[in-house]
Amino acid sequence: MKKPVIITFIIGLVLLGFFYLLPVLVNNYLNKNAERIVSNMILRTSDFVGHEVNFGKIRLDYNYRGTFLKMDSVSIYPGKQLMEEDKIKFNLSFKEASLTGFQWVDFLFYNSIHLDSAYIADVVLETITPDLEEITDKMGQDEGSQGENYRLIELNHFRVNKADFINKDSKSDSTRLLINDLFVFADGFSLSDEDIKSQEAIFSVDIIEGYLGEVQLHVNDYINVIQANDLSFNTAEQRLSIDKGAFKNKLRKYSYINRFDKETNWMEVNNARLEITGMNFQSYFREGKIDADNVQLDHLELEVFRDKRKVEDTSKRPKMIHDIINDLPKSIWLKAINFENATISYQERPDTKAPSSGKIFFDQVNGEILGFTNYAEKLSQNDTLRITAKGRLMGEGQIDMQADYLINDKDGKFLLEGSIGAMKLTSLNNMIMPATRVALKQGRLDNLYFNITADDLDGTGDVVARYSDLKIEILDKNYKRNKNVFRDIGAFLANTLVIRTHNPQKSGGLQKGEVYFQREKHKFIFHYWWNLILSGLKSTITGDTEQDLREKAAN
Repeated sequence: MKKPVIITFIIGLVLLGFFYLLPVLVNNYLNKNAERIVSNMILRTSDFVGHEVNFGKIRLDYNYRGTFLKMDSVSIYPGKQLMEEDKIKFNLSFKEASLTGFQWVDFLFYNSIHLDSAYIADVVLETITPDLEEITDKMGQDEGSQGENYRLIELNHFRVNKADFINKDSKSDSTRLLINDLFVFADGFSLSDEDIKSQEAIFSVDIIEGYLGEVQLHVNDYINVIQANDLSFNTAEQRLSIDKGAFKNKLRKYSYINRFDKETNWMEVNNARLEITGMNFQSYFREGKIDADNVQLDHLELEVFRDKRKVEDTSKRPKMIHDIINDLPKSIWLKAINFENATISYQERPDTKAPSSGKIFFDQVNGEILGFTNYAEKLSQNDTLRITAKGRLMGEGQIDMQADYLINDKDGKFLLEGSIGAMKLTSLNNMIMPATRVALKQGRLDNLYFNITADDLDGTGDVVARYSDLKIEILDKNYKRNKNVFRDIGAFLANTLVIRTHNPQKSGGLQKGEVYFQREKHKFIFHYWWNLILSGLKSTITGDTEQDLREKAAN
């Protein structure tokens, strides 16, 4: 009886010794071969094939719960052969990284990475890539000659403590994307091979919170920059905010315009603050759907410039609102979009000898957009997109308007109604004079009301404008108010015979303006809106009927 007991005891001691000795042996092996092992782990993925790795310090510590890895001063860079090829290249460095709970069984037998936690600090990443379309075309061609992606990457806890990222065009060396001061905290992160292949899914995560100091996306041959400063997001709070957003143009107005043979818009957006609340991040990460309760947009400054001396580009076909929504590449549901204190200005250099551009601007613009969606189930319940806005025209006339778009209507039907409050008509001279060589000498608008029904083709309705003491004067060839008997006669005849100087007239009769305007399909929706209202105003002043306006449009 004693012999079996002793044997069992000895075996137990051996096993116990082996149990305690194994981590020591494994750690000894791992640390002797740490650089080779970690390099292979990094370079086995398809993205990093052809790159090399340098380490400062590296330490591996194995136990039965997993492996601890700490790296200092790591850099990943393209190899000599890769530098000569037009492929994706990475220059990646970080000051410090640590991984805990690495599971070797998952890595060796299931081609997966499972970590309890991952921490990386002071990351600098530069990617050099061809055009995105070229990348897509080559992905299929290169399949099988590159490394393989991991089937699954899982991180229970993930933290990035300051990262900078830049993507450059391999042909022009121009910057496409720039990210500065990125901080990320995430729990329950998962990236599968199916996520990589999916057109909708990005990754899976339980909670993620982050901050970006600056983001720049360079577009349109790198002339324009979409920029966001102080961007933060939090999935637990269902919130995303941008303290200052902008759309910048690297060229001045005429320098940009003169790059094109035909008419085009120079445009900038500045100082926009954005906050999205009630956002379903999980729906976006897993299905690519954008779903949020409220979008708040404050202090947006939009400036647009156009040079009418250029040949008009009639080949363009800007989309109407219902087409824009229906053609969106992703499913979207924004319950409400609110905007406050916006400023919008449009400047146009006319095709005349006017010394300056015409300008129209709106300030103190507030409003909301309700029902912005392409979800079929939402549109089946209510297919009306409602836009309401209030603001000031030329710093004076209070504007109230509402536009209702029927998203499911095949002809793009919409209803436009609203009003303009009291203002001096001479305030419109900055808009009228450069294009017409006619100035409003005096006059006052008491109020204007419009009610219009339109679609993709044309629109009708009515405008009621109450004004008084309207008088015009005709300017000389230099757009000066120099006295000239012939101009005086022309102005007199226009004021006496052509236009109504009062509405209602002194006799009490109120002239209602009739609306008719054919949409010019190569121009944007705001041009259409403005000319629908303007046709009714012209009708009020001249007495033209809808039929008159139709005949003029036909000719």
